[in-house]
Amino acid sequence: MAPCLKKSTYIIIIILTVCTISLPTLNEVTATTYVSSLPNGYTSWTTANSPYYLTSNLVINSSQTLNIQPGVMVHLNGYQIQVSGLLTAQGSSGNKIYFSSDGYTNSQIIFRSSSSSSCLVDYCVFYSVPIIIDSGALMLSNSYVTTTSSSAVIIVNAGTVSIIGNVISTQNSQDGIHINNGFVTINGNTISGGQQGYGIYNRGSTAPITANTITNFYSGIFTTAPVTILQNVITNNVNDGINTQDTPDVIISNNAIAYNKCGISQDANIQNNTIRQNTHGLYGQTGSSTIRYNNILDNTENAHLTDTAANVDATYNWWGTTDAAAINQSISDFKFDPKLGNLTFTPFLTQPADAPAVPTSVVVPTPPPTPTVTPTPTVTPAPTETSSSTPTPTPYIVNPSVTPYPYQTISPTPAQSAEPIEPTNEPEFGGFSLTDVTTAVVILVAVAVAVAIIVVINHSFKQTGKSN
Repeated sequence: MAPCLKKSTYIIIIILTVCTISLPTLNEVTATTYVSSLPNGYTSWTTANSPYYLTSNLVINSSQTLNIQPGVMVHLNGYQIQVSGLLTAQGSSGNKIYFSSDGYTNSQIIFRSSSSSSCLVDYCVFYSVPIIIDSGALMLSNSYVTTTSSSAVIIVNAGTVSIIGNVISTQNSQDGIHINNGFVTINGNTISGGQQGYGIYNRGSTAPITANTITNFYSGIFTTAPVTILQNVITNNVNDGINTQDTPDVIISNNAIAYNKCGISQDANIQNNTIRQNTHGLYGQTGSSTIRYNNILDNTENAHLTDTAANVDATYNWWGTTDAAAINQSISDFKFDPKLGNLTFTPFLTQPADAPAVPTSVVVPTPPPTPTVTPTPTVTPAPTETSSSTPTPTPYIVNPSVTPYPYQTISPTPAQSAEPIEPTNEPEFGGFSLTDVTTAVVILVAVAVAVAIIVVINHSFKQTGKSN
């Protein structure tokens, strides 16, 4: 009996060894799903079947719901996701959902005019994938949206949209958020640029813009609609922190505005802000502005009038000093140019107003890296459709009839569309990828070795039996 027991033990050891050799290879095999359409009803994209590669424009019709689970990687591969039904992509802080353009400029997610459901995009990462809302309702939150080849990272043409707690990063002349129409709530975002374009360009929304950090654009906020701008930090913009384009119904309150060439340009209701260390704290206001209880100090010029003979009331502000002569010298009005009106600053506050402090630095979070294991697609798409929903922002043009802007007006231009980067395909063997073939070969070799060893052991035990 002893030889039989030893023989069984050897065989078990060999089987375990084969499993140990093969298991790492099996674990390396990741499912890849290619998608061109969805069935009616509810569909869920799972981590088990991730990553997902589009092979054509994916339309989510009104009768369809797509739910994307945490941890899923979606390769748009040059195509679009067009949402007319319901899209729910809800990741988590530790397990985000990833969308990649794969180097193609046509990769986009578009919420179409027929969208009737409230879509949710939460804890997602968009690598060069612009988000365009033509209509419907969308909540975009806790996500990273990076630079794209379109005119803006997020474009809203209509609908009810909430953009909350995101990191939005652009380059070159792109806008962070470009609003043509709709009701767009923008709260708690960090929006950074490439010294051109606009952090927020608002032509139509009257929803509040609150508690955002906006930095390193041509203008931080540019609005032609009456909106409330509240509790934002707006710094290091090439031209304006805020430009209202002569829309006096804009309310600008409790913001920290610093290190811009012009803190606030044009008319508005300006109260309880800290406006400091800009080249011009206030620029181009007229009698239509209300300017009260602000801290306006440490600017090269605290105020600069431009409109002919327009008198401005700027009483009850803190100018950094109680020396009236020093305050007067920091204001450019009729005393420097007789064609201009007079800015009245007395009576003034004798101590700082209740307004936010300017932060010493602004930290822009970087997006997380893509997952390390990403199989290469075996399908090379040929995208043909591009979205028409990419408006070009209209830059602020100085009226030639008034005093010219003291700095050159940079007119942002649309970003250059880079040539698509074609995905690198794995070699194929009879329809199977190189990874599939390699895995099969390793398993077959391991099994063959195990069979050979078992045959040798059987022969050895037979010879031992004969000799006994």
